Amino acid sequence: MVTLRRPPANAMNIELLEEMTEVFERLGQDKSLRSVVLTGQGNSFCAGVDLKAVPHYNDADQRRMVVALNRAFFAVYSFPGPVVGAINGHAIAGGLVLALCCDWRIAAKVQFLTGLTEVRVGVPYPVGAMEVVRQELRPDVLRHLVLFAQNITAAAAVEAGVFDEMVEPSSLLDRAMEKAGEFAALPQIAFMKTKRQIRSRAYEAIEAAIAGAEPVLNGWLSKETILAATAVLQRA
Repeated sequence: MVTLRRPPANAMNIELLEEMTEVFERLGQDKSLRSVVLTGQGNSFCAGVDLKAVPHYNDADQRRMVVALNRAFFAVYSFPGPVVGAINGHAIAGGLVLALCCDWRIAAKVQFLTGLTEVRVGVPYPVGAMEVVRQELRPDVLRHLVLFAQNITAAAAVEAGVFDEMVEPSSLLDRAMEKAGEFAALPQIAFMKTKRQIRSRAYEAIEAAIAGAEPVLNGWLSKETILAATAVLQRA
């Protein structure tokens, strides 16, 4: 089990993303490991990019952050074994992208929102995030969540196929472990190869972005981004 632990909302900064990449890459090399559960500590799964840090990023920080996002999403999305997401609370923006990187997604039956708010805060999608949401969401859901930055309830997300199932919060981790155990029985090599076949175009695009073909690598954040992020924080 891998748990995001960055109170209060497990928002993503550079260090968290780099650590996540290191953890999943290391676990991916463990041939004895059959499956992984990913969850968050507290009342949020992940609130996405830390908007409090964004206004202070210089050009080098921005480039490092974009690379860190692409690498972290790819490390989870391309993990050779099954990854079960135990979505314990709010999964917003990059937090929902991270949830979508999981192969099976279980939401806790609590009042929480999920959505892709990047447009609302003026943040362009790095390749890794866009490829994941394009691959994992139905076209109508993709349009509503990505283009218009709508938030929806967890129950609506299950109905839309964003999450696979919903359970009581007290049963969330037990259910996630149960599914992880079920998926662990699948033949490892066949699972890994089939997963790559399904996502081959997304994998290739993300790998190319990590190698340097990332359109937003330079100039990721604009003045519009800073103003929009500041406005969101003031309303919070």
